Amino acid sequence: MNTTQISCFLEVARQLSFVRAAEILYSTQPVVSYQIKSLEDELGVKLFTRNNRTVTLTEAGAYLSTRLGPLSRQMEEAVSVAQAIQARERTILMILIRRLTDYSNLSAAIKRFMDEHPKAQVDIYPQSESNTCKLLFSGEVQLAFCYQFEIPPHSKLQFLPLAKVDYYVFASKDHPLAAYKELTLADLHCQKLLLADSELQKNADLISQKELTQHDIQIASISSSFDGMLLMVESGMGFTILPCGGKKRFAHLVKIPLRNFPCATVGLAWNPATAGEPVLSFIAQAKECFKK
Repeated sequence: MNTTQISCFLEVARQLSFVRAAEILYSTQPVVSYQIKSLEDELGVKLFTRNNRTVTLTEAGAYLSTRLGPLSRQMEEAVSVAQAIQARERTILMILIRRLTDYSNLSAAIKRFMDEHPKAQVDIYPQSESNTCKLLFSGEVQLAFCYQFEIPPHSKLQFLPLAKVDYYVFASKDHPLAAYKELTLADLHCQKLLLADSELQKNADLISQKELTQHDIQIASISSSFDGMLLMVESGMGFTILPCGGKKRFAHLVKIPLRNFPCATVGLAWNPATAGEPVLSFIAQAKECFKK
């Protein structure tokens, strides 16, 4: 599968016409037909049903178009950014930012960094379940604004603590726990705990099995993704516990402070073996912004 095949397929899927698609692509109908035929042969999937006057997507073709469309746009954007970087000789600083943190001080650090480095570009790495250490070692990100428990001491990565964040209980608005203004572990007696596997890997000591047994807290589900876990919490299947910035809000969830529970440390992590001047400069700016 190549970019020409994908472009022809997506345009025919939009126009439902080989002739109009060829016009938009500045090509000819036989060329577009050949590209579609070669794609169908390569995939072993029939993408269109063609009659004398009409062209319709098959069910398989419709599914493929919905999945390839966003990927094609992302690829075009990535190529555009890459070309802009080469043309302007810009330095890209890719930063991973965990979704449960407050961004105000970090935003100030980004602004100060950009003011001092007008040829640099700060980009935010898309949220994923990928291991933070792995992303830093692979070079996919140069900095991670994350929790300290994500960076084991033996990893050889460096971590700069910047702030403390409290742990909160998250529950649906209809959950019995939603009536509380604050909670302790004792208040969670006989309640169902929902977790994401990625979170357990990052902070396996969040709650010990002894504490769970003592308070009769049941692990009802371990989701394969963070977003899947939040969806189950929103549906009322149970509650979860997460470190979170005080200003962070979720539209369909109640956020209740968990008292008598240790805070989590948030800060910047980086790989000292590959850190260049832009990384060190950004770290210096962050130090100043988080002092305020």
